[in-house]
Amino acid sequence: MKPLRVVLLLAGTGAALLLSVPFLFIAAVSGGAAEHGEETTALRATGGAPSSVAGIPPVMLSAYTHAAANVGTIRPRCAGMRWSILAGIGRIESNHAAGRAIAPNGNITPRILGVRLNGSGAGGNVTSFSDTDRGHLDGDTAYDRAVGPMQFLPSTWNGPSGQDGNGDGAKDPHNAYDAALGAAVYLCGTGAVDLSQASELRKAIFRYNRSTTYVDGVVGHITAYDQASPAAAAGAPVGGLAGDVIAVARAQLGLPYIWGGGNTAGPTGGGFDCSGLLVHAFYKGAGITLPRTSQAMRGTGTRVDRAEAQPGDIIVINNDGNWGHVGLYIGNGNMLHAPRTGKNVETTPLAGYWSKYDWDVRRAL
Repeated sequence: MKPLRVVLLLAGTGAALLLSVPFLFIAAVSGGAAEHGEETTALRATGGAPSSVAGIPPVMLSAYTHAAANVGTIRPRCAGMRWSILAGIGRIESNHAAGRAIAPNGNITPRILGVRLNGSGAGGNVTSFSDTDRGHLDGDTAYDRAVGPMQFLPSTWNGPSGQDGNGDGAKDPHNAYDAALGAAVYLCGTGAVDLSQASELRKAIFRYNRSTTYVDGVVGHITAYDQASPAAAAGAPVGGLAGDVIAVARAQLGLPYIWGGGNTAGPTGGGFDCSGLLVHAFYKGAGITLPRTSQAMRGTGTRVDRAEAQPGDIIVINNDGNWGHVGLYIGNGNMLHAPRTGKNVETTPLAGYWSKYDWDVRRAL
């Protein structure tokens, strides 16, 4: 089938930008967990991305980075996702919401809408897509339009791809954080995939839009964005005992937070609390028995400066006046942790919400 193409007039540019509307099909699966509501409104570019990239608004860069860091919570069998992949999609689909106002929480105004998909031929549109959402997302009650900076069809967004990336309780394709996380989920699919492998990355992008020309264009932008990052930002693996501990911890992504949960053998009661997760990861990955509480973990190993943190370090955080939280530093400004009741084991950027608290970084490896 030929790819569906649409033309979007960007507000204030006076020019037409050719966009690719994904021909979207995905099996029905359960949705994913939301991130910390407290932290997302303060997010900035981190987690392996440069502090700034020419042509990418800061909030869009933050959205790409946050989605790449957290998609494993929703798609735990997906490896190799990085900010540059999402930036490559965003560059083709909307030029990173060019010409729009992007609020710190990710809301984009005015909305980005593709052409009416009525089979008229405009923008290469030869297939009719009748309305599926009563105009809720695209304002059109007769036909669908692709929506948002990552250009989702309403029917796809209202399925498993729709995500709440900024933790505000809503799934909005016109929000940068939501749209970026939705794109990450869609690219990951539902099976095991490693997007650090070129062949698997190309297959994932082809699913997003069934055109080899589209794939070539996106990959070209991904390559350019990778070159704008340090080597670690491109997903360089962590070796040694630190890599083993991180691998064990990553295998727990998506398990629920359970107060008192977890020990050296694995989850208890179906999940982990923050310290139980690290007890299991360090024992299974490195043969190290950690103290059971975050407070006691402050005395483990050697203290290092926050700026010198390395993958595999323990981060004890005083977010409650009692050094009551602990996470595993996995590199690129990200922590893997079991957050709190009602949340799942996840990765999260340390910038924004977590940066305002005192940390004690301990090196036990």
